[in-house]
Amino acid sequence: ADADKAKANADAKAKANAAKNKADADAKRKADADKAKAHADAKAKADSEKAKAAADAKRKADAEAKERAAEEARASSAKQAAEEAAQKKAEAKQIASTAKRDFENKIKRAWDTPAGSTGKTATARVTLSDSGAVRSVIVSSSDPDMKASVEAAVRSAAPYPMPSDPEARRQAQSFTSSFTAK
Repeated sequence: ADADKAKANADAKAKANAAKNKADADAKRKADADKAKAHADAKAKADSEKAKAAADAKRKADAEAKERAAEEARASSAKQAAEEAAQKKAEAKQIASTAKRDFENKIKRAWDTPAGSTGKTATARVTLSDSGAVRSVIVSSSDPDMKASVEAAVRSAAPYPMPSDPEARRQAQSFTSSFTAK
């Protein structure tokens, strides 16, 4: 009977050890699985954050590149506008210069040089209206006959053909011309 009891105790002990070993193995397996899952979760989270950071950096870089491109386009547009304005201004100056030369020639054709005034000079400062009518004439000359003849020529040559370009017309509205009797 003692042998049966000892055998039963040994069986129970073996059973208990087997159960304990199984429980330990299950616990270790569960702990390993939990550890692996935690590691996988942490890796997935890190990968996700890394991908998000990369996407944010790309989005920021794209936005900066777009802003830079827009800034360059604005600068290019402003430069082009400035060049066009400078060209338009140069053209207006050229047109006004040609108009003033034409005005001087028209005055010289209308000018009746006074007798005995060879070599004498006069300078006329002329201001015209938008339509080409004479607004004012200021003639400087030491000879009263020269002064009167140049002023008469300026007035009789009016109206002057004004340029159609507004800036050229504005520039052509006042000019100074010198006259020398021959």
